Amino acid sequence: MGWRQGQLVAGARRTAGAAALAVLLGAWPHIGLAHSAGVVFQISARSPVTWKVAVHNVHNLEQALKPHEPHIEIVVFGPAIPMLARQSPVAPALRALHRSGVTIATCARGAHRRGFTAATLLPFVHFIPSGIAEIVRLERAGWAYVRP
Repeated sequence: MGWRQGQLVAGARRTAGAAALAVLLGAWPHIGLAHSAGVVFQISARSPVTWKVAVHNVHNLEQALKPHEPHIEIVVFGPAIPMLARQSPVAPALRALHRSGVTIATCARGAHRRGFTAATLLPFVHFIPSGIAEIVRLERAGWAYVRP
C-alpha cells in the first residue's frame, strides 16, 4: 500500500471513529440513565440548615429530571436520626417528599441506640441494617451519590 492509500485508510478510520464517538456521545444521557438506577442522598447531620438544603436539592433534582424520574432514596443515620421523628421540624417536608415517591431510610442500629422505634418515627421511614452499608450497596449498583 502506498503512502497516499495509507493516508486514505487512516482518514477513513478516523472518520469512522469520530462517527462512532458522536453516536455514543449523542446517546450518553440515555446510557447514563440506564446505568444509574437512582440517586442516594446521605444526611448524617441534625442541623436544620443541612436538612433544608437536602430537601431543596431533592426537590430540584425531581424537577430537573422529571421526564426520566430516577428513584431517589434519602439515607439518614447518626445524629440526623431524630429529625425523622413524627413531630420534627422537617416532618412536613419529608411527608411531601414521600408522597412524590422518595424513599427515606434510616439505620436500624442507630435508631434503636437513640431510643427510636417504628412507632416514634414517621410511618414511611424504612429501617435498614446500616446507613453506610446501604450507601455503599447502592453506589455499587450504579446509583449516584449526593451529600448536601
